[in-house]
Amino acid sequence: MSNVHVKQSSRLNDLINYKLRVITQDGRVYIGELLAFDKYMNLILSDCVEERIPKTQLPKLRNKVQDSIKIEKRVLGLTILRGEHVLTTVVEDKPLLSKKERVALLNNQKKKVQKNKKQNKNKNKVSKDSTTNKSASASVSSGSRFNSSGNNAQTGVPRQTKTFQPPPGFKRR
Repeated sequence: MSNVHVKQSSRLNDLINYKLRVITQDGRVYIGELLAFDKYMNLILSDCVEERIPKTQLPKLRNKVQDSIKIEKRVLGLTILRGEHVLTTVVEDKPLLSKKERVALLNNQKKKVQKNKKQNKNKNKVSKDSTTNKSASASVSSGSRFNSSGNNAQTGVPRQTKTFQPPPGFKRR
């Protein structure tokens, strides 16, 4: 284990972004960065690695032959651990960024998102210029299914729509 100093009275909320070692009931060990948790102690770990002792190695462990025990490691990535399986959590390492650096990074990300939203709003605005509307309607051919019959489009007469025909068994409210 590493020498990370954590207060005895600290809670799981204080350990967010810390690297934790989580031991489960079935003997598996998960090592990852704590991102979140809930009231049931379900844990979300990022960059998670699972370590376990295979069943073939258990007799060697019982005979106390420690030099030949092989531990299987598996990279899981983002993982959700169910709280009812968690036995203990041990702090492995402190966060990579300090709290001030994390807050500054979050604020920068929020500013970038807001800036992108403003730029997208300006791009998505459609100009209501009459010349563009005329050219757009002229570009659609008269034989197109999206265009009404030839004469009605130029005279401004609205296209006639079919009346609603309910399917069999349809009841109006």
